[in-house]
Amino acid sequence: MMQIISTWYSKNLAIEVKKGLLKKVETGGWPKQAPFGYVNKHDKNSTWIEVDPKNGPFVTEAFREMSTGKWTLESWADHAYSLGYHSRYGNRIRRSKWSDIFHHRIYLGETWMKVGDIPIKGSHQALVDEDTFTWVQQVLSQHDKNRQHTRRHKYLLQGIIHSADADSPCWAETNNKKKISYYRSRQKVNGSQVYYNSKNVDDQIPAIFKNITITETTRQAMRKELSAFFAEEVEGNGQLKANEARLAKLERMEKNLQRLYVEEEISLADFKEHRSQLEAERSRLRTTVDGVRQNQHLIKADFEVALELATQLDFLYNNGNFDQRRLLCETVLKRIYVEDGRITKTEFNAPFAIIARANGSGTVPSGGPFGTVPELLFDKKGLIPALHQMLGAGSSLSE
Repeated sequence: MMQIISTWYSKNLAIEVKKGLLKKVETGGWPKQAPFGYVNKHDKNSTWIEVDPKNGPFVTEAFREMSTGKWTLESWADHAYSLGYHSRYGNRIRRSKWSDIFHHRIYLGETWMKVGDIPIKGSHQALVDEDTFTWVQQVLSQHDKNRQHTRRHKYLLQGIIHSADADSPCWAETNNKKKISYYRSRQKVNGSQVYYNSKNVDDQIPAIFKNITITETTRQAMRKELSAFFAEEVEGNGQLKANEARLAKLERMEKNLQRLYVEEEISLADFKEHRSQLEAERSRLRTTVDGVRQNQHLIKADFEVALELATQLDFLYNNGNFDQRRLLCETVLKRIYVEDGRITKTEFNAPFAIIARANGSGTVPSGGPFGTVPELLFDKKGLIPALHQMLGAGSSLSE
């Protein structure tokens, strides 16, 4: 639990940083590293981006040339390199990078926080007009139609599966000729990599979700245990109580300081100096106390959500499409170990690692709909992004 609290403390700092970045975007600023054609600038009070004197005009020229339709991305990358335009590290700017540049709306003078946000008018200078940008998109779209696309395969456990035979993570690959997908160990055993048929491994996942799905009775019992833990944690947190006691003492010290000044026992300069010291310490202690309380509240709230989710894990998996099942695996599973084609050990993300320990207290063969959790789970803009940030330390559970 203390490890989870530490994770949430880090998350809280990240939230504050994100607030600052959002405020920067709202005022027209660019919150990231300046892309090719711009440079980052800063002073003591703020940061901003400006047009790069060398690369900025060339980006404008690149859009104009690409809109004519006489260039491919590859030929333009070669042409730009021959003219002496290189990456930050002095290398040739690749075709894929030029594709990113030609699709990037920052060159229209727009800004945003993350992919998917609606761009707004930025405070930086645009390097291309709307008509030229639109023409370039049409040219690139036509190039895409003329290309022969390679089918992209999806893998349920990519990034999660670990080979116990080779003691290494696994890659996910597909043999198009044999039409077989497999997970392949990165390390070799006796000079050869270990292969696992992806379908055989994936077919073992429903049993994992079924085994950790809990009954409503178990959920309520764990909620009581959780509430009791946090009550005990608050009562027994010596540091928190010590900080609160110190805050109370600082209040008394400030009143005494005011009395001494009124009675002319100390000078105005001494009064201001001591009061400044008291205010600085009080501000620091309040930040610490508020942070601990907030983290405890957030952790408890997310355990409540996870407990509700745990009552229907098998139902959600069995009734979801591939993308929904993949999202569920990323949320619940930290790592699975495979040996000789069988899953031998499972590590869960917190708090599911703790919930999984209730396996012997009443799992159910099949969960069912409960409230609005299915909609939240399958809405990537809802519950799961926040849950993903919270999930940190896992605990292993042997099957």
